[in-house]
Amino acid sequence: MRVMLWISLGLFGAYLMFYLVFGRMGLLAQVRLQDESARTRSEIAQVQADIQQLTAAAEALRSDPHRVEQLARERLGLVRPGETVFLFEAPADNDASGR
Repeated sequence: MRVMLWISLGLFGAYLMFYLVFGRMGLLAQVRLQDESARTRSEIAQVQADIQQLTAAAEALRSDPHRVEQLARERLGLVRPGETVFLFEAPADNDASGR
């Protein structure tokens, strides 16, 4: 009778240990959740930094006419009347020349 009790307690203990380690909310699941939480926090920090940078850029466009002019010149190729524009071509890559 006592042997059956000890065997039952041993099996129950083994099952409990298995469940605590490998179960749905066991130790391994907790480690995975912590890793995922750390990755998510890192992504949130990166997105917040991107938002801050974009907000600063938008504010510069609203309040700084020189920034607007700079973007218009760079992206749209706009020039003021009387200015002369010099365009330079990038050198062509000659792979066949052996250089």
